[in-house]
Amino acid sequence: MSRAKMDFAEGIFRFNFKVCVLGDGGVGKTAIIQHLLGKAFTPNYLLTIGTDISTFQLQHNGKNLHLQLWDMAGQTRFDVVRNLYFSGARAGVLVFDLTRETSLHSLTKWKEEIFSHSQRKVPLLILGNKSDLDGSHFSYLDPVDNFIQDVEEEYYDEYENNELHIPFYTTSAQTGDNILKAFDSLGHILLTYQKQTSAIPKIPLE
Repeated sequence: MSRAKMDFAEGIFRFNFKVCVLGDGGVGKTAIIQHLLGKAFTPNYLLTIGTDISTFQLQHNGKNLHLQLWDMAGQTRFDVVRNLYFSGARAGVLVFDLTRETSLHSLTKWKEEIFSHSQRKVPLLILGNKSDLDGSHFSYLDPVDNFIQDVEEEYYDEYENNELHIPFYTTSAQTGDNILKAFDSLGHILLTYQKQTSAIPKIPLE
């Protein structure tokens, strides 16, 4: 392979990111992705069967980032299938339901799964979904802050000169509130992670 072709191929890989979207069933993962892709919000809940894969191109700091979004089913009966899809993940989006406190408690489980199966403490973005149902929200700020603090301590243990942080946004898949803003922040932490780990495989010359 010529140097020009090698640089081109490496450049394509450099800005392609596998992102696992995780959370309990019914928190709105699929609806968030649908909004991100410009599809209409569907009020009827449709069970994700196993895993859906979508692609989204994000422009951040003059770079075109290609996100491959893996929408993991939250139901326990898909556990065996779902665990096959963590390999190669370069980030995780953890989603909980602002009206369902148990879905927030589950974030620890989802974090541990992606860290374990991707074999690295990858960047995380946290979304508290269903902000449009503000009259039904539980008190989530302190638990989220504590969770973020704990995970960021794990980053400091994992990476020398750590620069990773965990963005948190409340979102609404119905109104679209904060979804694009949240994924733009994901672009920032992906580039930070890439710089921090320099985890780009070398392509051998022919």
